[in-house]
Amino acid sequence: MAQARGKKTIWLVSLGAIVAAAFLVFFLTSPSTEDLSEARRARRGGTQIPPTPDSAPPERAQPEKTQPSEPPLPANWPQPSNIKEDFHIGLVTGAENQGEDEAVAVRRLENLYGQADQGGRLRHVTLPDNFIGDLETTISRVEELAADPLMRVIVVNEAVPGVAEAFRKIRAKRPEIFLLAAESHEDLKLISETSDVVVGNNFLVRGYLIPHTAKKLGAKTLAHISFPRHMVNESLARQRAIMEEACRELGLTFVFENSPDPLGEAGVKGAQDFILESVPKWLERYGPETAFFSTDNSHAAPLIRQVIKLGGYFVESATPSPLAGYPEALALDKKLLGDDWAADLERIEKSLVNFQAAGRLGGWASSSSYGHSTALVEFGRELVLGQAKKGDFGVLLKCYEKFSPGVRWRGEIYLEPEGQALPNVFLVYQDTYVFGSGFVGNFDLDIPAKYKSGDSDRFFRSSAVYHIGVVTGTEDQGGEDLMGALEMERRYGRVEEGGLIKRLTYGDDLLEDPKKAADLIASLAEDPLMKVIVVNQALDGTAEAFQRVKAKRPDIFCLASEPFEEAELITAAADLAIATDYVSRGYLIPYSAKLLGAKTFAHLSFPRHMEMETLKIRSLVMRQACQDLGLEYVEVEVIDPIGPQGTEVAKSFIPQVVGELLAKYGPETSFFCTNDALTEPLIQEVAKKGGIFVEADIPSPLMGYPTAFDLRVEPIVGQWTQVLKAVEDAVVEAGGSGRLGAWAYPLGFSETAGLVEFGKLLAEGRANIHDTQAFLEVLDNLSPGARWNGSYYNDPKSGKPLRNYFLVFQDTYVFGRGYIETTKMEVPEKYFSINR
Repeated sequence: MAQARGKKTIWLVSLGAIVAAAFLVFFLTSPSTEDLSEARRARRGGTQIPPTPDSAPPERAQPEKTQPSEPPLPANWPQPSNIKEDFHIGLVTGAENQGEDEAVAVRRLENLYGQADQGGRLRHVTLPDNFIGDLETTISRVEELAADPLMRVIVVNEAVPGVAEAFRKIRAKRPEIFLLAAESHEDLKLISETSDVVVGNNFLVRGYLIPHTAKKLGAKTLAHISFPRHMVNESLARQRAIMEEACRELGLTFVFENSPDPLGEAGVKGAQDFILESVPKWLERYGPETAFFSTDNSHAAPLIRQVIKLGGYFVESATPSPLAGYPEALALDKKLLGDDWAADLERIEKSLVNFQAAGRLGGWASSSSYGHSTALVEFGRELVLGQAKKGDFGVLLKCYEKFSPGVRWRGEIYLEPEGQALPNVFLVYQDTYVFGSGFVGNFDLDIPAKYKSGDSDRFFRSSAVYHIGVVTGTEDQGGEDLMGALEMERRYGRVEEGGLIKRLTYGDDLLEDPKKAADLIASLAEDPLMKVIVVNQALDGTAEAFQRVKAKRPDIFCLASEPFEEAELITAAADLAIATDYVSRGYLIPYSAKLLGAKTFAHLSFPRHMEMETLKIRSLVMRQACQDLGLEYVEVEVIDPIGPQGTEVAKSFIPQVVGELLAKYGPETSFFCTNDALTEPLIQEVAKKGGIFVEADIPSPLMGYPTAFDLRVEPIVGQWTQVLKAVEDAVVEAGGSGRLGAWAYPLGFSETAGLVEFGKLLAEGRANIHDTQAFLEVLDNLSPGARWNGSYYNDPKSGKPLRNYFLVFQDTYVFGRGYIETTKMEVPEKYFSINR
């Protein structure tokens, strides 16, 4: 049977040059020629020595500047109006300690329109610090603004939980008041029902533009950092899904890293300390061409600081602003910031150029939070004066640009996942400004339609309101299956803590009791949000469990890995079953052995294994492959580890077998054993005496190698590149370079994590159950540097492929040599028809 994988297609996005008109618009806010020359010198690696990154970066000398109680407006900013307007505008923001950008907006607006209690128009109140736990205070503070008989507009930025209810109450009492909301924490449909206008950052388009910009800057990997509370937020979860899809199309590797919640037990400091400690590890793991994005602004300062110091890229923060992270990371005097965005941008840019970090960090040229407050207050004024209508979003964009001279804004009406427009919800975004090189030209980019509002919402279904059940063995049963479940739990959070993953394990007792196993697996269907159930390894009883789940909840996807039960039984119950591709490996292991110099192939097994259908077929394929490749095939019976003599005796027999075979056939002998309990002594003897060992029956860098070479890799389990390096160093030191191999990423880990990630695609409507290409790409993304391929299971009885039973394999990694690219090999069709 032909292999399922074809060549990947990477969609290349053509980038147009920024047109001359754009340069004219941005000219006044761009760095001076002298500054840009300095940036170019920094990128070329001039003689300037950056300061020690562990200490605060020194600022360039700044002229002394005092901060008046009400700072004057720069000449290019909106000036106070002398027009008499007998109405008030209410503005609700977080306190200054929750966002300096909003405080700057309040100061600007009070300078422009005056305070209501001093004869002006603006009345400002703040949200409670603990708005999550103090819903009543939030509602009352917003609602109380309507008690002012002159109140005609109320703007809330950010619209935290409770604002929709406050608006509902105001609407019932004072229908003439215009109610405007920004950056809603509540469901967009809910807040739109009580608001006249809702605005927010365009999380959909930014989901594409951030990876696109990262690639343009030189990134090869995008690391998305978040935590369960954010990942169950529909907008943030959908943005993450868009980023992942965009990375796939743009040729970037997408990785997810879970972090502490700043509102959790660790607090903001604990979350920031985690980022500071983790960035060096992430850069080591993923490489210096890694761009970082976090869904929480409190992560921005430590991310920026470490990127400056260690390398990598930072495109922009979650809520983009020159004040988001840069002042803290660069130790800039905040008293000098927030008066003039162009000046702030220049000061940040000069500091980054001093650090030789030009061209690697960016953001928006003016604050999004500041923009929402100022634009909505100004738009509300236009509404009251009759100079605009609620749907005049062209006027709204001009209001944004009025308060950010030289910066362009774009926006679009939001459509729900079902395609229904919310005509009063408007999502906006700016071009990205990269310090040291200027605006990147995203407004001139032809963004694929599926990433825009409406199309993207229909393409990326809600990725938050469902659960995934994962059942694996315990650590005592090998642990690699469990590692995959723990990694998915780390990425997406536990159901018990508001995340996606519900994890169960089965012990040895369930291996002997299929009824109990079925009860455990089927219990997951009691969760009304359960959409996917993954079982690895699918022990006896899994088919019965899946049948019970389907009878009760046909909407749940049932996915099985390495089934214990007959193919006919498990495929009748599961939506998809996967296992190692015993046919392809039956050909490719001898092929790889020959590539490494083997002339003889020794197959070690015992009668119990040779009665198993897949192992028997694989041995027949190996025999035929050896004949076709010109290798001598030798079948050797060894002691069964679970036979009467036991494991230790079986292991002690391996040195004798290896010695006799090497003496008879020479050092060009390759060894393969069907039992992994015998892998450790086999590796030891091959490394010591000679011969070749391509990979274990269940391939993994942890299979046999740590114990064979007395390696202690437990502290870095899960960081597979480091595990691989530790094993490789030991093998090379022992003289095994170019002779011993493994899979770089463990089979058990990859199958569990792969089925969970594929299950997410299924639950979100981004793949169908027969999309084997999508499944292989999921496996590729989980194992950077390695590649996967596979084929359908051929029923030995009928000779026909089972379309919901997919067999997979990973490229072989030879220590001291690297990948030998077996996944690019086309296994001859005839091997797929070999059976008993």
